[in-house]
Amino acid sequence: MNQERKLSFFLPPISPVKDANGKNVNACHARPSQGTDLGGSMEHSHRQPAAEELTEAAAAAYGDEKEYRRLKQSTLPYVTPCGTFSYRRSDRLLAPSGLSILDLDHLDSREEAERMRRQLFDDPFLLPELVFVSPGGHGVKAFVPYDLGRTSDVKQNAAENIYWLMEYARLRYGDCSDKDKGKGVDYSGKDLVRACFLSHDERALMRVKTPMG
Repeated sequence: MNQERKLSFFLPPISPVKDANGKNVNACHARPSQGTDLGGSMEHSHRQPAAEELTEAAAAAYGDEKEYRRLKQSTLPYVTPCGTFSYRRSDRLLAPSGLSILDLDHLDSREEAERMRRQLFDDPFLLPELVFVSPGGHGVKAFVPYDLGRTSDVKQNAAENIYWLMEYARLRYGDCSDKDKGKGVDYSGKDLVRACFLSHDERALMRVKTPMG
């Protein structure tokens, strides 16, 4: 993959942190800390001293949805896979990355997530450039490329590719979908400015050259 994929990198928290009385004690970071790429995203998740510890804490809380969400939103950095933004709002897009995010959630186990990580990476239609296990250990995130030149309308092009990506995943991996349990494709990721939390995954799969190691 020769195309450089630029993303915006944000420090936590993604939303204001409140105390027991509901008072904001830590404001959210809606402006990016820096620009990055796929290699830089994974390098941060592997080389920051607390990255592994923070991911393990989130995974340990996975069974408690409220606590898991709190830890994820307040402690983990995140990127915007669809491109770079001056502010985390859809109308503040600076440049599209040519990537869509596929998020498979609520898998039965870490082992299933690891199998799906390889299966998605090897999918000949998707050819994702990065796949890693989600912070909770029961999901997978895949960064899937699309043709930026298909139409001149950047937002329409991104939205249509996100839609077709999710539909393909639903049909191709239908045995991983369970509406009652929420298992399978996370359809909330249709927004152009959708955030993707970074997690420590030593076996993350990447097609682009990375500076790690």
